[in-house]
Amino acid sequence: MTTHPDCLNCGAPLGTEYCAACGQKAVDPRASTWHAVKEAVSDATDLDGRAFRTTRALVSPGRLTLEFLHGRRAPYLGPIKLFLLAGTALTTTWIVTRGVEAHYYGYRADAAPAAYIGMVVRGSLTAGIAIAISSWAVDRGRRRMLDDAVFALHLVASLMLWTAAIVWIGTGWKAMWGTVAATPRRIPGLPFLLFLPSAIVALGYIAVAVHRVYAGRWWSTAFRVLLIGAVGVTAVYEVLTHGLGPG
Repeated sequence: MTTHPDCLNCGAPLGTEYCAACGQKAVDPRASTWHAVKEAVSDATDLDGRAFRTTRALVSPGRLTLEFLHGRRAPYLGPIKLFLLAGTALTTTWIVTRGVEAHYYGYRADAAPAAYIGMVVRGSLTAGIAIAISSWAVDRGRRRMLDDAVFALHLVASLMLWTAAIVWIGTGWKAMWGTVAATPRRIPGLPFLLFLPSAIVALGYIAVAVHRVYAGRWWSTAFRVLLIGAVGVTAVYEVLTHGLGPG
């Protein structure tokens, strides 16, 4: 395929496949439909590849933040994009699964999705900001605020994705029995069967992530984890109790 000698976006001379001035890939506006389709599929696959690599990095606590701080950023989704995608996954999970939950517990699924989405956005953002500021304050400003902000975004995104996964597992469990009355009494309730173990796993994830990113002794890690937990829970609680508003 023969491309135009100049970038069609900014007009700069093209020396490689990508424009050195604006970053746009060299394209041929006269290319066939099949070629355009192949490029679109390639772009989508690249996004999926970055999403997969980002998810795999998130499984290892603190790894994604360390990759970012060491300058290896191209293979992964950016912190803000990851945060937004995690929030979308959590809100979508609630919207899709709330009917099963309502049927299981016997109440009407009439809560406004907009109110829940607003709550998730405000709660997660507030928690992220509070975690970043508190972590930065613990180090008395010796680290860049950016480092703490990236860590907070990655951590909150991880917890949102973990919460979405737990909700899906709980929804499958509820759908299997149908209603509370149909659930055998010999089986422990979801708080003990699923929610408490998942909270313990999340706490362990936070501890390992903090230890890897901040590289302190375990006593300082424990202090930072308690601080992060306290400010995060407080921020979410404030949003839940005061931040919903009239919507």
